[in-house]
Amino acid sequence: MTAIIQDIVSIFFVLALGYFSGRRSAFTQDQAGALLKVVLNYCLPATLFVSIVRSTRAELFAEWNMLLSTFIVLIVSQVVVFLAAMYVFKHNHRESGIASLVAGAPTVGFLGIAVLSPIYGAEAGLTVAIVALIVNVIMVPIAIFLIAPEGQKPSAALVNAIKQPVVLSPLIAVVLVLLNVHVPGWFLPPLSLIAHANSGIAVFAAGLVLSAHKLTVNAEVLWNTLVKLVLAPAAMLMLALAFGISGAHLEQLVLLVALPTLFTGIVLSGRYQLYVELGSSTLITTTVLFAAAAPAWIAIVRAISN
Repeated sequence: MTAIIQDIVSIFFVLALGYFSGRRSAFTQDQAGALLKVVLNYCLPATLFVSIVRSTRAELFAEWNMLLSTFIVLIVSQVVVFLAAMYVFKHNHRESGIASLVAGAPTVGFLGIAVLSPIYGAEAGLTVAIVALIVNVIMVPIAIFLIAPEGQKPSAALVNAIKQPVVLSPLIAVVLVLLNVHVPGWFLPPLSLIAHANSGIAVFAAGLVLSAHKLTVNAEVLWNTLVKLVLAPAAMLMLALAFGISGAHLEQLVLLVALPTLFTGIVLSGRYQLYVELGSSTLITTTVLFAAAAPAWIAIVRAISN
């Protein structure tokens, strides 16, 4: 438990560093966008690629229960949030598409390794890769498809989604693993170098983004936070137990699903100027409350497991 508290303190330190840098105008929002672009187009794709190709085909197939349970929980979360945004909170389909990422998807590619590695070590890599695969290969393309500008053909929106580095990279990695193609050893260290910059830059840039937005707390932000930190992790816990997942893998899955709002959703929100205030407010509330939710979920999982 001490490790997760120390880890959260570290994340909040870097987040606060970015936030106060933004408040003091040491960095502009354009510069924050540039940093997030570095993460989305280079650091995060490298992180996902390296995590997946280091696995074997046998390992991927052996963890089918983790893959299936993650798929069910996250896709159901995305659908529920999308429908609530459309029919309860009366947004259009583009805003609802952003909402489905903001409240339905965890920021696993950005913070997954940063949160889990200090606690579980290198063994957390495969779990992070599995969850990141669902988020980036399925959830992000669905959202990009939903927020496509009016008049754009659905096929063009889908192709555009697949072409994004954050989607294409894990797809290529999975294909290589399934075909049993071994990536040369000399190829991975350069990717690992840029991948190591992922968490620090992402958290700092998130702080910069947060500095430009005021916190709005209303029924929708509270709903988003409830889904993100309570309902989705609870569903993950129950389904994972039903699928026979236990021990460290069970803790890792619940923690990953409970991670704060997907930063990619905030990036897309800013790019298209959709759901900006609500998305930013959800990011603030889920990030702050994750400090309490993470140790609480670890305690709950261990109590149930014992």
